[in-house]
Order: sequence, then structure tokens, then C-alpha cells
Amino acid sequence: MSMDESRAHQWALCALAGITGFFCGVFVQQEASIRQLFQQIRRDPYVYHHRHKLYPMLSTFSTDHETRLWNGSTSLADKFREFIVSPIFDFVSAALMLKTDSATTTDLLDLIKYGLPSMENLYVHKDYIVSQDMCTNAPRWICEHFRGDYQKIVSDDGGYTALNLRYNDVYVLSCGATKICKAFKRRIWNDLEKYVSTKAKEFGSVYTYTGPIYTPSCHENGKWSMKYEVLDWIPMPVPSHYFKVLIVESHIPGLYSFMESYIIENSRLVGGKLSDHRARIDEIERFTGLQFNKVLRPVVQFDKNVFSVDTGAWPGRIKEISEPLGTQPSDIKY
Repeated sequence: MSMDESRAHQWALCALAGITGFFCGVFVQQEASIRQLFQQIRRDPYVYHHRHKLYPMLSTFSTDHETRLWNGSTSLADKFREFIVSPIFDFVSAALMLKTDSATTTDLLDLIKYGLPSMENLYVHKDYIVSQDMCTNAPRWICEHFRGDYQKIVSDDGGYTALNLRYNDVYVLSCGATKICKAFKRRIWNDLEKYVSTKAKEFGSVYTYTGPIYTPSCHENGKWSMKYEVLDWIPMPVPSHYFKVLIVESHIPGLYSFMESYIIENSRLVGGKLSDHRARIDEIERFTGLQFNKVLRPVVQFDKNVFSVDTGAWPGRIKEISEPLGTQPSDIKY
């Protein structure tokens, strides 16, 4: 081999090494950026909401970020990232003492698996997410995830036992104002909380969205008005009703997730059976302006004495579910 050929060979090797190093560097930079983005998504609901806009900005090589986010990747490339690249990142981070998420960091994906009804003024707690309505100075909704081993909240010594404090939603939505939340003191609300607990034990996982509904009251003179209570010199509107949307996520093979919703009047006189308070999800959306998961939503047809659920949108379900009603579901009374 002549000297010119040897130099050309060396230049080719150098060029190949340079190109390889460049692409390896780009790949490492992409993976580092995506890992940091995933960490932010698991902590910040606003980053989660805009994640699809951030994926292209941080990606040079094509990959299914959404599948990777939910740990559902099965491709060879993603397996390589999981078993080779990720351990290397963890080792380097530990060696350089870089800041990493602690084991106690809340995993937001566990709470927002089925989406959020709105994105205004979100506050993340380790057990729930709440949206604060600045106009009413009260929560707009609260999202929780219950599992089969859920334990109820222990009442304190302040006399909150009468509020049926089984879940966080009652405590958060009451804002410490027991006279505003009349429905929480009634047996029907306790029946609803027990129903959620039963479904969590039966199916293994239940996501709930709970919040207030504000509708005006019509007086005998034909005039309409909203009721307010003054708390610490601050007027707060009194909800006319409370809603609860359930997403029952089955861990039993062959059974699929489904949605239910209930509306309970905020009154000391409210009662009856729990089935009497079953409502349409789009009815809750109409009165609150919220948007709930539409993928799981079945088509519910209310007939004279029977309601039927068209499960054609659910994969693997062919037959319709029908159940007799003791009482025809009624619309919200103003």
C-alpha cells in the first residue's frame, strides 16, 4: 500500500469515527432530553398536557415517545434503550452525583391516566389533583385513584365525622365550610362512597372525578337567584349539586374499563336509592364546562323502565348491557 493510499485510508477511518461519534452524541443528547422530559411529565400536569408539542423539539431520531412514556414499548430499539442505555445513564448520574427523582416523588401518570377535565389552576397532591376555581374561591374538581387496598381517612377530633369523610374529595371540596356541603352529611353520599370502595375491591382500580355544580333556583315569582354563604367575610356560592364520575378499570382478564356518573343534590332533604341519582356524563359536562374521557364512554340509551349500554365501542365486547331501573333517571331540578 502506497503512502497516499495509507493516508486516504486513515482519513476515511477518521471521517467514519467522526460521523459515528456525531450520531452517537446526538442519540445520547436525545435520550438525555427525553428522560428529563419524562421526569417533568410525571411531576407537572402542564408539561403533560403539552408533551406532544415537546416531543418533536427534542427528537432527532424517530421513536414512539408516547408508548415509551407509558412503558408499553416492545420494539427492539426500545428494549435496547431500556436494558442498555438507561442503566448507563443511571450509572453515570450516580457517579457524577447528578440530581435524580427520589423514591417518594409522586408519579403523576398514575393520576392522569384517563385525562384531566380542564387545565385551569392545577395543584398536585400525592393522593389527588385538584383544579381551583378562582371565581368561586373553591375547587372545581378533584381527581383521585383508588385501589383495592384503599383505606378510608380517619376522622379527626374536630367533629368532621358527620361529613362522611371516607375520601379526600369530601375534605377538599368542603373547604372547611360544613354548612355549604349539605349533601356530604347525607346517607346517599355515604352510599356513593361505599359504592366506589366496593368497585375498587371488586375490579382493583377506580378513578374518580368529583366536583360542584352551580345552577340557579327559580322562585315562585319567576325570578332566578344563586345562593351565597359568607365565610370569613368572603361570599362563596353554594353548589346546587355535586357530581362524581367513575372510571372503573378492571384488572380481571376479559373485563374492560367502563364509566359511570352520578349527580346528587346539595340538600339536607336529598335521599333515595343510589340508582336514582345516576346521570349522563354529557349532562355533567353541559353544566360544568368540563370534558371527560371520550374513548371509554359508551352510548347510553334511556328507555321507559330500562337503560341499555351500547358497548360496541369497547374492544372485545359484542353484547349490550341492560339493567332495569327502579326509577326513571330525572334531569337536574333547578
